[in-house]
Amino acid sequence: MKKILLFVTMMAVNAFAVERKQLMPLIEEASVKKEAAYLEVRGKITGYGTNALPLLASVAVDQTLPWQQQLVARICYERIQRKEEIEKLTATDWYAHPKFEERWNNRLSGPEGQMFDMVVSDLKKAGLWYYYLEVEWKMTGELAEIRDSHKDGYWARCCSFAVKDNPEERVWFLRVCADLFKLTPPPSRVGWLLDMSLVKYLSGYATSHQRLVSCKIQISRWRASVPASC
Repeated sequence: MKKILLFVTMMAVNAFAVERKQLMPLIEEASVKKEAAYLEVRGKITGYGTNALPLLASVAVDQTLPWQQQLVARICYERIQRKEEIEKLTATDWYAHPKFEERWNNRLSGPEGQMFDMVVSDLKKAGLWYYYLEVEWKMTGELAEIRDSHKDGYWARCCSFAVKDNPEERVWFLRVCADLFKLTPPPSRVGWLLDMSLVKYLSGYATSHQRLVSCKIQISRWRASVPASC
């Protein structure tokens, strides 16, 4: 399984290639931004390339910092190290996958439902955990080519299912859940039915895993904001 390496060894480097005062304001800004505004700041961070890795490694494990900043550091570290793998994944033609079955195309709802387990399995093998978390948390729109009319929600669910049971990254998954539940009203970019199915799943998962004290409160706030018809 591929993992982000060198977190510990990089911390031993005394002279960071990029100074903290250069990068920390960007990390702080990225931690509170979403969508295009977030992508702009992330681009500035990753623009430093491998020169930023030592500092990103340090921030990623700095327990004195807010978890959002630690996660942004992990996301950017992974993107610098594994950018080509992320691009290859999002460019994958899932309909040409060796395990794709033509009979799935005969379903009125399309083949996406039958493809789900196949896609999630490949995402787990790729192990791009922080990209998976970033997709929904930061609403980046950096999605795979899926024909489903609600592809934003579909791909977010695939990514969530891929990362949710990974022992090392589950804590980040639950923190992202809690952060998303704070949004009032919920994101409108995805159709209500598919978006709410993801929300209900995440609510149940986060509630059953008592990892975050604030989760139940945030879930209650989210549910209170949902129209009764949903």
